[in-house]
Amino acid sequence: MIVKTDAVVLKSMRYRDTSKIVTFYTRAYGKVAGIAKGARESRSKFGASLEPMTEVSLVLYKKDQKDLQLISQCDIIKPFKYVHSDMEKMSGAMAVVELLNQLTHSEEENPLLYKLLVETLEAVEQAPRNIQNIVYGFELRFASLFGFTPVFDRCSHCGTVLGGSGSRPVVLFRIDRGGVWCESCLETLAGVAAGGEKSALLTASATIKVPTAQILHRFLTARLDTLSGVEYHESVGNEVDETLRSYLRYHFEGLRPLKSASVFRQISL
Repeated sequence: MIVKTDAVVLKSMRYRDTSKIVTFYTRAYGKVAGIAKGARESRSKFGASLEPMTEVSLVLYKKDQKDLQLISQCDIIKPFKYVHSDMEKMSGAMAVVELLNQLTHSEEENPLLYKLLVETLEAVEQAPRNIQNIVYGFELRFASLFGFTPVFDRCSHCGTVLGGSGSRPVVLFRIDRGGVWCESCLETLAGVAAGGEKSALLTASATIKVPTAQILHRFLTARLDTLSGVEYHESVGNEVDETLRSYLRYHFEGLRPLKSASVFRQISL
Protein backbone atom coordinates (compact mmCIF):
# COMPACT_ATOMS: atom_id res chain seq x y z
CA MET A 1 0.00 0.00 0.00
CA ILE A 2 1.03 3.61 -0.52
CA VAL A 3 1.60 5.54 2.73
CA LYS A 4 2.64 9.10 3.47
CA THR A 5 4.28 10.41 6.64
CA ASP A 6 6.62 13.10 7.91
CA ALA A 7 10.11 11.78 8.58
CA VAL A 8 13.68 12.73 9.47
CA VAL A 9 16.54 11.20 7.49
CA LEU A 10 18.88 9.32 9.85
CA LYS A 11 21.27 7.64 7.43
CA SER A 12 21.88 7.41 3.71
CA MET A 13 24.20 5.02 1.89
CA ARG A 14 25.01 4.08 -1.69
CA TYR A 15 23.29 1.07 -3.22
CA ARG A 16 24.54 -0.38 -6.48
CA ASP A 17 25.34 2.14 -9.21
CA THR A 18 22.50 4.64 -9.07
CA SER A 19 20.43 4.10 -5.94
CA LYS A 20 20.52 4.70 -2.19
CA ILE A 21 19.35 2.88 0.91
CA VAL A 22 17.97 5.45 3.33
CA THR A 23 16.93 5.08 6.98
CA PHE A 24 14.23 7.42 8.30
CA TYR A 25 12.61 8.03 11.64
CA THR A 26 8.96 8.64 10.77
CA ARG A 27 6.11 10.19 12.68
CA ALA A 28 3.67 7.37 11.85
CA TYR A 29 5.80 4.20 11.69
CA GLY A 30 8.94 4.76 13.72
CA LYS A 31 12.20 3.75 12.06
CA VAL A 32 11.86 2.67 8.43
CA ALA A 33 14.45 1.85 5.77
CA GLY A 34 13.83 2.15 2.05
CA ILE A 35 15.40 2.07 -1.41
CA ALA A 36 15.46 5.25 -3.46
CA LYS A 37 15.98 4.06 -7.02
CA GLY A 38 17.96 6.44 -9.23
CA ALA A 39 18.76 8.73 -6.29
CA ARG A 40 22.41 9.05 -7.33
CA GLU A 41 21.68 10.05 -10.91
CA SER A 42 22.47 13.65 -11.82
CA ARG A 43 18.83 14.50 -12.55
CA SER A 44 17.34 12.56 -9.66
CA LYS A 45 13.88 13.67 -8.54
CA PHE A 46 14.99 13.31 -4.92
CA GLY A 47 17.53 16.14 -5.00
CA ALA A 48 18.84 16.92 -1.50
CA SER A 49 15.86 15.40 0.29
CA LEU A 50 17.74 12.22 1.25
CA GLU A 51 20.50 14.03 3.16
CA PRO A 52 20.74 13.02 6.86
CA MET A 53 19.27 15.49 9.39
CA THR A 54 16.60 16.73 6.97
CA GLU A 55 12.88 16.67 7.77
CA VAL A 56 10.86 15.45 4.80
CA SER A 57 7.43 14.44 3.59
CA LEU A 58 7.87 10.80 2.63
CA VAL A 59 5.79 8.57 0.35
CA LEU A 60 6.45 4.81 0.45
CA TYR A 61 5.18 1.69 -1.23
CA LYS A 62 4.98 -0.14 2.05
CA LYS A 63 4.78 -3.92 2.39
CA ASP A 64 4.47 -5.71 5.71
CA GLN A 65 7.21 -8.14 6.71
CA LYS A 66 9.64 -6.44 4.36
CA ASP A 67 12.89 -4.91 5.64
CA LEU A 68 13.30 -2.41 2.80
CA GLN A 69 10.44 -0.35 1.43
CA LEU A 70 10.34 1.38 -1.94
CA ILE A 71 10.63 5.16 -1.69
CA SER A 72 8.26 6.78 -4.16
CA GLN A 73 8.60 10.45 -3.25
CA CYS A 74 10.54 12.55 -0.75
CA ASP A 75 10.10 16.32 -0.39
CA ILE A 76 11.91 18.62 2.01
CA ILE A 77 9.91 20.14 4.87
CA LYS A 78 12.81 21.63 6.84
CA PRO A 79 16.34 21.56 5.39
CA PHE A 80 18.08 22.73 8.61
CA LYS A 81 20.54 24.64 6.46
CA TYR A 82 22.75 25.82 9.36
CA VAL A 83 23.04 22.26 10.66
CA HIS A 84 24.45 21.27 7.27
CA SER A 85 26.78 24.26 6.88
CA ASP A 86 28.26 24.66 10.38
CA MET A 87 30.66 21.92 11.46
CA GLU A 88 29.88 22.14 15.19
CA LYS A 89 26.12 22.04 14.59
CA MET A 90 26.49 19.24 12.07
CA SER A 91 28.52 17.09 14.46
CA GLY A 92 26.06 17.65 17.30
CA ALA A 93 23.05 16.82 15.14
CA MET A 94 24.82 13.74 13.79
CA ALA A 95 25.36 12.52 17.37
CA VAL A 96 21.61 12.86 17.95
CA VAL A 97 20.52 10.90 14.86
CA GLU A 98 23.24 8.28 15.35
CA LEU A 99 22.11 7.62 18.93
CA LEU A 100 18.47 7.37 17.86
CA ASN A 101 19.35 5.05 14.98
CA GLN A 102 21.36 2.77 17.29
CA LEU A 103 18.77 2.46 20.03
CA THR A 104 15.45 2.20 18.21
CA HIS A 105 13.94 -0.84 16.51
CA SER A 106 12.26 -0.88 13.14
CA GLU A 107 8.61 0.14 12.85
CA GLU A 108 7.93 0.92 16.51
CA GLU A 109 5.74 4.01 16.39
CA ASN A 110 6.67 6.70 18.92
CA PRO A 111 5.27 10.14 18.03
CA LEU A 112 6.75 11.69 21.19
CA LEU A 113 10.23 10.59 20.11
CA TYR A 114 9.63 12.01 16.64
CA LYS A 115 8.59 15.32 18.21
CA LEU A 116 11.70 15.31 20.42
CA LEU A 117 13.94 14.63 17.42
CA VAL A 118 12.54 17.52 15.39
CA GLU A 119 12.62 19.91 18.37
CA THR A 120 16.25 18.97 19.01
CA LEU A 121 17.27 19.64 15.41
CA GLU A 122 15.44 22.96 15.51
CA ALA A 123 17.26 23.91 18.73
CA VAL A 124 20.62 22.99 17.20
CA GLU A 125 19.74 24.97 14.07
CA GLN A 126 19.05 28.14 16.06
CA ALA A 127 21.67 27.85 18.82
CA PRO A 128 24.44 30.47 18.74
CA ARG A 129 26.84 28.37 20.86
CA ASN A 130 27.15 25.41 23.26
CA ILE A 131 25.62 22.82 20.92
CA GLN A 132 26.74 20.03 23.23
CA ASN A 133 24.23 21.22 25.86
CA ILE A 134 21.39 20.46 23.45
CA VAL A 135 22.80 17.00 22.76
CA TYR A 136 22.86 16.34 26.51
CA GLY A 137 19.27 17.55 26.76
CA PHE A 138 18.24 15.16 23.99
CA GLU A 139 20.00 12.20 25.64
CA LEU A 140 18.26 12.80 28.97
CA ARG A 141 14.84 13.17 27.36
CA PHE A 142 15.47 10.11 25.19
CA ALA A 143 16.17 8.05 28.31
CA SER A 144 13.02 9.43 29.95
CA LEU A 145 10.81 8.42 27.01
CA PHE A 146 11.95 4.82 27.50
CA GLY A 147 11.19 4.83 31.23
CA PHE A 148 14.62 5.79 32.61
CA THR A 149 13.95 9.29 33.94
CA PRO A 150 16.79 10.33 36.27
CA VAL A 151 16.28 12.64 39.26
CA PHE A 152 19.06 15.11 40.03
CA ASP A 153 17.49 17.89 42.11
CA ARG A 154 16.90 16.07 45.42
CA CYS A 155 18.10 13.08 47.40
CA SER A 156 16.22 9.94 46.37
CA HIS A 157 16.48 8.58 49.91
CA CYS A 158 15.59 11.50 52.21
CA GLY A 159 14.16 14.04 49.76
CA THR A 160 16.58 16.83 50.67
CA VAL A 161 16.86 19.45 47.91
CA LEU A 162 20.44 19.64 46.66
CA GLY A 163 22.32 22.87 47.12
CA GLY A 164 20.33 23.97 50.14
CA SER A 165 21.72 25.29 53.41
CA GLY A 166 24.16 22.84 54.96
CA SER A 167 24.37 20.64 51.83
CA ARG A 168 27.55 18.68 51.22
CA PRO A 169 29.58 19.47 48.06
CA VAL A 170 29.21 16.02 46.48
CA VAL A 171 26.47 13.42 45.99
CA LEU A 172 26.31 9.83 44.84
CA PHE A 173 24.45 9.26 41.58
CA ARG A 174 22.86 5.80 41.48
CA ILE A 175 23.37 4.85 37.83
CA ASP A 176 21.28 1.72 38.29
CA ARG A 177 18.29 3.58 39.79
CA GLY A 178 18.69 7.00 38.20
CA GLY A 179 18.72 8.99 41.43
CA VAL A 180 21.14 10.90 43.64
CA TRP A 181 21.91 10.27 47.31
CA CYS A 182 23.15 13.05 49.53
CA GLU A 183 26.39 12.35 51.38
CA SER A 184 24.62 12.02 54.73
CA CYS A 185 22.38 9.22 53.44
CA LEU A 186 25.33 7.58 51.74
CA GLU A 187 27.30 7.54 54.99
CA THR A 188 24.33 6.03 56.82
CA LEU A 189 23.87 3.35 54.17
CA ALA A 190 27.58 2.57 54.03
CA GLY A 191 27.64 2.14 57.79
CA VAL A 192 24.97 -0.58 57.78
CA ALA A 193 25.69 -2.27 54.43
CA ALA A 194 27.58 -5.55 54.29
CA GLY A 195 30.78 -5.75 52.26
CA GLY A 196 29.24 -7.28 49.12
CA GLU A 197 26.23 -5.00 49.20
CA LYS A 198 28.41 -1.95 49.66
CA SER A 199 30.68 -3.00 46.78
CA ALA A 200 27.69 -3.53 44.46
CA LEU A 201 26.31 -0.12 45.39
CA LEU A 202 29.55 1.66 44.54
CA THR A 203 30.00 -0.29 41.29
CA ALA A 204 26.67 0.98 39.93
CA SER A 205 27.23 4.54 41.17
CA ALA A 206 29.31 7.64 40.52
CA THR A 207 30.28 10.45 42.89
CA ILE A 208 29.52 13.83 41.32
CA LYS A 209 29.64 17.46 42.43
CA VAL A 210 26.39 19.16 43.43
CA PRO A 211 26.82 21.73 40.57
CA THR A 212 27.05 18.80 38.14
CA ALA A 213 23.76 17.38 39.43
CA GLN A 214 22.15 20.83 39.16
CA ILE A 215 23.30 21.27 35.56
CA LEU A 216 22.02 17.80 34.65
CA HIS A 217 18.65 18.67 36.21
CA ARG A 218 18.51 21.83 34.12
CA PHE A 219 19.40 19.95 30.95
CA LEU A 220 16.53 17.56 31.64
CA THR A 221 13.83 20.08 32.60
CA ALA A 222 14.54 23.37 30.79
CA ARG A 223 13.36 24.01 27.22
CA LEU A 224 15.76 22.69 24.63
CA ASP A 225 15.96 26.06 22.89
CA THR A 226 17.32 27.67 26.10
CA LEU A 227 20.13 25.20 26.78
CA SER A 228 22.75 26.89 24.60
CA GLY A 229 22.80 29.72 27.18
CA VAL A 230 23.84 27.44 30.06
CA GLU A 231 27.46 28.00 31.11
CA TYR A 232 29.51 25.92 33.56
CA HIS A 233 33.08 25.11 34.57
CA GLU A 234 35.05 22.65 32.44
CA SER A 235 35.33 20.18 35.36
CA VAL A 236 31.53 20.13 35.64
CA GLY A 237 31.26 19.56 31.89
CA ASN A 238 33.59 16.58 32.11
CA GLU A 239 31.48 15.07 34.90
CA VAL A 240 28.25 15.71 32.97
CA ASP A 241 29.63 13.90 29.93
CA GLU A 242 31.04 10.95 31.90
CA THR A 243 27.86 10.57 33.97
CA LEU A 244 25.61 10.54 30.91
CA ARG A 245 27.82 8.07 29.05
CA SER A 246 27.69 5.69 32.04
CA TYR A 247 23.95 6.12 32.48
CA LEU A 248 23.10 5.43 28.85
CA ARG A 249 25.44 2.43 28.63
CA TYR A 250 23.88 0.91 31.74
CA HIS A 251 20.27 1.25 30.64
CA PHE A 252 20.58 0.67 26.88
CA GLU A 253 22.20 -2.65 26.15
CA GLY A 254 24.37 -2.71 23.08
CA LEU A 255 25.01 1.04 22.92
CA ARG A 256 28.22 1.54 20.98
CA PRO A 257 30.48 4.60 21.10
CA LEU A 258 29.14 7.25 18.74
CA LYS A 259 31.53 8.07 15.91
CA SER A 260 29.99 11.52 15.52
CA ALA A 261 30.29 12.23 19.26
CA SER A 262 34.06 11.74 19.23
CA VAL A 263 34.36 14.11 16.26
CA PHE A 264 32.15 16.60 18.05
CA ARG A 265 34.29 16.55 21.19
CA GLN A 266 37.43 17.23 19.14
CA ILE A 267 35.77 20.21 17.47
CA SER A 268 34.59 21.56 20.82
CA LEU A 269 38.08 21.54 22.39
